[in-house]
Amino acid sequence: MVPITLFFIPYAGGSASVSFKWKKLLLPQIKLVPLELAGRGIRSGEPLKDSIEEMSEDLLHQISHELAPGDPYAIYGHSMGTMIAFELYYKLVAGGYGQPAHLFVSGGRAPHIPRNLPWLHDLPADQFRTHLQRYGQLSEAIFDNQELYDYFMPVLRADFKAVEMYKYMSKATPLHCPITALTGLTDNTVALQDAEAWAQHTDQQFRVFTFEGGHFFIHDEVERITEIINESLELSTAISRIQK
Repeated sequence: MVPITLFFIPYAGGSASVSFKWKKLLLPQIKLVPLELAGRGIRSGEPLKDSIEEMSEDLLHQISHELAPGDPYAIYGHSMGTMIAFELYYKLVAGGYGQPAHLFVSGGRAPHIPRNLPWLHDLPADQFRTHLQRYGQLSEAIFDNQELYDYFMPVLRADFKAVEMYKYMSKATPLHCPITALTGLTDNTVALQDAEAWAQHTDQQFRVFTFEGGHFFIHDEVERITEIINESLELSTAISRIQK
């Protein structure tokens, strides 16, 4: 297998550190590059972005320091990260980086599927907090710690706004790379058919894998997720070599 860079994009309110535990399980030829969104983690001092367009443009700049045109790469996004990954794909191709070997879309509906839920990002503080507790987005420890609470609330509001205000625009061409969708069977935010609808956005192979967990199966299924990544990238890079 040829060396390949795998970029990870986290979910709303999440940090790139979510993927750190993958490193020891990925094949040695796969270089994991967790992409940190502005305003969190090691970039916590930077202004938050509150649109998918801004986020994808910001990550394109980050990637430019990690990737040269023509280098093999793949992208894995979870939840909000799938929307960013979709828009980022077109920016990377337009920027001359070439097609990715693979796109992994995890815990996210296909971009053309409309949201039927009411907007939440601009709710009053008490209602927004109540929603988050029901959603299971944050642990109770955060609600009990005022410092953590004050840190996470602006991040989550910005991320929810980005997701809720996103307007899908039909693309001139589909993605020219394989897509693998991963989804939790008890995820109450993404129906299985909405994950399967990602098949409409590629002219290459599409597969979907289901997990017993809910929206955040990404935390509990590390071994199976990395197995899927390893197998998929071995296949994708082998096919790419044959086509060349």
